[in-house]
Formats: sequence, C-alpha cells, structure tokens
Amino acid sequence: MFTMIFRGSFARLWWSGLISMTGNGLLSTALPAQVYLETRSVPAATLMFLAGTLPRVLLGSLGGVLADRWPRREVLLVCNVLAALALLPLLIGGGDLPPLWAVLLSSVLLSLVTLPAGPAEGALLPTLVPESQLARANALNALNNNLARLIGPALGGVLLVTLGLRAVVLVDLLTFVVAALLLLGVPHTPAALGAAQERMSAAFRAGLQTVREVPALRLLVGLAGLAALGEGIFGTLIAPFVAEVMGGDARIYGLLLSAQAIGGLVGGALVARFAAHLNPAALFIAGGIGLGLGDLVVFLLPLLTPAPWPPLLAMALVGVPAASSGAGWMTLVQRLTPEAALGRVFGLAGHLMAAGVLLGTGIASLARGPQGILVVICLHGVIQVIVGLAALRLLKQTRREPHLHGSS
Repeated sequence: MFTMIFRGSFARLWWSGLISMTGNGLLSTALPAQVYLETRSVPAATLMFLAGTLPRVLLGSLGGVLADRWPRREVLLVCNVLAALALLPLLIGGGDLPPLWAVLLSSVLLSLVTLPAGPAEGALLPTLVPESQLARANALNALNNNLARLIGPALGGVLLVTLGLRAVVLVDLLTFVVAALLLLGVPHTPAALGAAQERMSAAFRAGLQTVREVPALRLLVGLAGLAALGEGIFGTLIAPFVAEVMGGDARIYGLLLSAQAIGGLVGGALVARFAAHLNPAALFIAGGIGLGLGDLVVFLLPLLTPAPWPPLLAMALVGVPAASSGAGWMTLVQRLTPEAALGRVFGLAGHLMAAGVLLGTGIASLARGPQGILVVICLHGVIQVIVGLAALRLLKQTRREPHLHGSS
C-alpha cells in the first residue's frame, strides 16, 4: 500500500503536495501570530484573514476553469512558482514584521495564484494511478494533509520563536520551489480536450452544466459546501471551546489539535488499507455520520467529566471517519465527472466550500459565553451527520450513473 508514495508519478505528486502544504502550515501559524503580537490589533488580524479568504469566495470557480484550460501538471508547476513569488512582499523591511500593506498584498496574491492548484491536483491524480487504486490514492492524500497539519504548525512556531518571521518566509518559499522541482518528474499530459479553445465564461458554464446534468454530482458539490459551513464554525470556536468549556489552556489546545492530526494520520492509513475494497459512496456516508457523531462526543464530554483526556482520545478517534469521508467524496467526484470537466467541478466545489467556511465563521462569531459556544460548536457535528444522511441518496444514484466506473 505505502509503496505508492515511494515510487512512480503519484509519489512525486504526493511528496510535492506534502512539502508545499507543510510550508503553508509554517506560514499560516507564524504570520497571524506575529501580526497580532506586533500590532495587538484585532482589525489587523481580521483584515489578514479576509485577504486570504475573499479571493477564494469570490473567484474560487476560476481556479477550476484554469485547471481544465492547460495541462494540469504545468498548472501545478506554475502555481508553486507564483506562490513562491507571492511571498516576496513579506521580506520587505528590516523589522520583525513587514508593513501591514505588504502582509495583506502577499495574502491576496498567495490566495489568487493557488486557486487552480487544488482542482488541478484532484484532476491530475486519476491519470497517475490505476482506477482500482483511486480510492486508496485519495486516502493517502488525506494522510498527506494531516501529516502537513502536524508538522507545519509545530515547525512554524519553533522557527518563529528561534529565528523570526523572515526565516519562516524563506523556508516556506523554499518548499514551493522544491514542490515545483518534484513535479518535473510527473509525466506531461495534454490539456482537457476542447477546454483551451473555449472562452472563459463558456468554459465555466460548461462545467456548471456538467454538475447540473448529473444528480449525484449536484448532491456531492452541495454537500461539500454544507460540510464547509460546519468546518468554519469548528475552526473559529475550537480555541474558545477549549478555554471556556473545557477549562483548558494553550497546552490543552495544542494537544487537541495534535490529537486531531494524529487521528487523521491513523485514519488515512486505515482507509488507504481497505478503500480499494469498499464502495466510495459507503465510505462517504459512513465517514460523514461517524465524523458528526464523534465530534458531538468530543464537544459534550466536558459536561460529564473535567478530565481533558476523554475529549483528546475522542478527537483522535474521529480521524478515521474524517479520512473515510474525504476519500469517498474525492473518489466519487473523480469517477462521476468527465475528465475534461474535472477541474471545473473541483473548482466549483472549492468555491462553495470557501463561501461555507466564511459563513460558518460569521455564525460562530455570534457565540457568547460557555453555553453559547457549546451550542454553536455542536452545530458542526449536527451538520456533518446531516451530510452523511443526505449522502444515502448516492447509493441509489451512483448505481445508474453512466460515468461511474470500477468496482463498488
């Protein structure tokens, strides 16, 4: 199973993604912390969050159009090179923090130039592995994401404290360069047939039409946006939950995030081991329901015991259904979508997910006091259960979709 990540084209794509995402974890941990520590300004931190988020909310689908318009390996190469260049404004000035305008400019540029990266990677992956190994490859990518989440923030914090923000930026820049070099070993594939000749607006409409025409795709894309709403709530309230509901400190918060990442690693490995023998729709359904119920257990356990270890253990166990849900969703989209439109479908889903995260963040900001925080963060678990239950329709729909190939 793990030989897939040590040889061949998929391995190069896997390591390229791991390295660039680890770099993202470095910067996304260190930069907001340094901005707040230097300015003590909540508006400055909010502006930085919006600078990195709004381009994806407003233009997310554009990334999918671009991913289908040019060869996908080249799209990923260019994204990594441009991402490295987007970090250069952060090297302006000689102090501990560049000017705020440079921070905002870099955040906007980084968000814009990486818009096509996710859709291009999701569309390129099925061309690098046999169809029978697609679910396994997607599960290994989930392991990849959690490994980056574990390494990146920890390393970013250490570098920030010991060497300063400039060192973090330089290491992140280097990760993008190394990721681009690794991609040079991935075989060149031509652009999706016909996509390069279409006008941008026509290409977008064609991708939207693809989703409209396939009921299972409509459901998958819509559920991705709904799940992201819950993720926005979770990401905003997890720190207040630890402090106000669990009565924990920064150490408990760090342990909870580490438990989440370690659980994701174990979950990704387990799902990769068995995914090839399971129906991807069943993976998505069971994963969504399990993730929602598991998160509700995490949130409600502090009402039963003040000890921190039960929520930490539950958070680690949730990694298995989380990896299952992600691998099932990716595999279904890849199998149901015509190859020429795959980038646009991923781009549309990413657009809805960015909007969902932003809306979830807004909802979470309304929570007040321990009870309010607990009630609102529990919405995340409820939403994930709803996603899993709504996905039950996929079992019937995918049996009759002409684009769904392979074993189930």
